[in-house]
Amino acid sequence: MTLPIAQQIWETALGELEIEVNKPNFRTWLGGTVGLTYQDSDFTVGVPNTFVAEFLEKNLRSLIEKVLTGVTRGNIQVHFRVTTGADRTPARKPRNLPLFNPKYTFDNFIVGSTNQLAFAAARKVAENPGQDYNPLFIHGPAGMGKTHLLHAMGNLAAADGLQVLYVSSEQFTNEMVTAIREGQTEEFRIKYRSVDMLLVD
Repeated sequence: MTLPIAQQIWETALGELEIEVNKPNFRTWLGGTVGLTYQDSDFTVGVPNTFVAEFLEKNLRSLIEKVLTGVTRGNIQVHFRVTTGADRTPARKPRNLPLFNPKYTFDNFIVGSTNQLAFAAARKVAENPGQDYNPLFIHGPAGMGKTHLLHAMGNLAAADGLQVLYVSSEQFTNEMVTAIREGQTEEFRIKYRSVDMLLVD
């Protein structure tokens, strides 16, 4: 089945936007969007909610218009419209953030006297996030399996259909500083509170 022209254009534009926008922002603000209409110089993008519409209008509008202008070879003005249901079939399936190493699971984790408590706590959190040990902080010397446990938690939670966000501590800090500096703390809060499990390495 051939996609409507607006979706074809938007899918092409998303390919370029994915290069221009960092992965977390692309997934959060562009992953669930769709090209709705394209007429004359007006291009309408369907978005899932008003938060996304406001963020795109304020922060990415000029970049989106630049990319769409390049794709269509016309002077494009972009509009954002909140859509639901059948109107909002994503032009591109949202990509996951950095994938977890499939080799790092709870089943092949070597449990010893120095890490058995961390193992039990990590597994409990992965099975019931937000209940016990919230937050869970794992600290220890190199080689004790901290990264293995982190990926095992992500693998198990994702397999259960939960939305998991995995970021480095540097990335989290940089995004927080940027959000404060640019007055985007609400967007920052929404991004990090909208997931079932947040893993910071």
